[in-house]
Amino acid sequence: MELTITDLNVGLSNENLSRIRQKTRRMFGKICDSVKAINVTIDDINGPKGGKDKNCRIIIHTKGIPDIIITDNQTSVMSAVNISLSRARMTLLRKIKRKQNHKPTWTEKTVEEGLKKYLID
Repeated sequence: MELTITDLNVGLSNENLSRIRQKTRRMFGKICDSVKAINVTIDDINGPKGGKDKNCRIIIHTKGIPDIIITDNQTSVMSAVNISLSRARMTLLRKIKRKQNHKPTWTEKTVEEGLKKYLID
């Protein structure tokens, strides 16, 4: 699993970067077989004005499932990251479960058994 963290206009400290790496690896470590790459992009929309302007966008590139894109805006960077990672994990698990439940099951039937409902007695 490849992890990319992009910081746009926020100025993340090394401590916050390592926290984001650890949390991402911890949350997706057990299901990393389905994940090719995770991109975390953090942006400060308004600049230093304040408010609910810290944006976290997470893109999960998966194997056999369409990519998952989650965004969230919060007042602090870490709360935006935490909420986005939680939502991304739940979405990924739901899609994996849905894919597993919809696998076609094949049963062996003879041609005669399959055609019985179409034949008139």
